[in-house]
Amino acid sequence: MKKEHPITIAVVDDNALVRESVKFRLKSLGYTVVVEAENGQQFLDKLHECHTPDICVLDINMPVMNGLETTVHLKKEWPAMKIIFFSMEDSSIYINKGIQLGADGFIAKDAPFADLNNMLLSLISQVQVA
Repeated sequence: MKKEHPITIAVVDDNALVRESVKFRLKSLGYTVVVEAENGQQFLDKLHECHTPDICVLDINMPVMNGLETTVHLKKEWPAMKIIFFSMEDSSIYINKGIQLGADGFIAKDAPFADLNNMLLSLISQVQVA
């Protein structure tokens, strides 16, 4: 069962170059990036003003509000949104904590882009069934 609209993605990372690079690559693969933010608080503020994305690519370590804190808010207010942690912090502590909080996956920033695409494809099948 397919959704009526294309899958939408948010990119939340405090590094503007990383954000732009991820957005560019996602768009080149046909994804629609609808929201971007430099920290969790800015992302939450934007969510109150726009269409909720299906999937969020979320950095863990950010100023103002980090990815772990952001995940708590997202799962409370937007529980259907899928969350992929995207970080240089590939520690199992972060991964386990993220999964406990409701994150749907983890990709290291230095992983091949194909790994992120494969995770997105896996989550898209879950979004489309929902």
